[in-house]
Amino acid sequence: MSQELPAAIWKVSVAALNRRLHDVGMTTDWHYRMTCIELGKRDRTKEPNEIPRETSQVLPKVFSKLYEEKVSRSDVAHSLSIPRAELEQLMFGLTITAIEGGGKGTSQARRAQLRLVEAK
Repeated sequence: MSQELPAAIWKVSVAALNRRLHDVGMTTDWHYRMTCIELGKRDRTKEPNEIPRETSQVLPKVFSKLYEEKVSRSDVAHSLSIPRAELEQLMFGLTITAIEGGGKGTSQARRAQLRLVEAK
């Protein structure tokens, strides 16, 4: 029976776990610093027992519906008054790339009416 690392159990990075243990007083300053140094020597893009990246369940549904209505991601970005590249960054690549859709030549009446909702 293999023993899982605590970082894999709580689904956090080793660095985040190290920081939290130090913040709550479970490790000394020396141990925290030495662990940071050791982690710095390793490839920061690789975690031991790496967990899969979280994915959105909402965004693919939203963009699928927009695709059905012939609304492209470019149209969404334009409606939100942001560059398409910024929209892509905000989505973190969570939607499937085939959803682009086009939306060229569609009538304005058929397009979804998008509006910006700001949190209070």
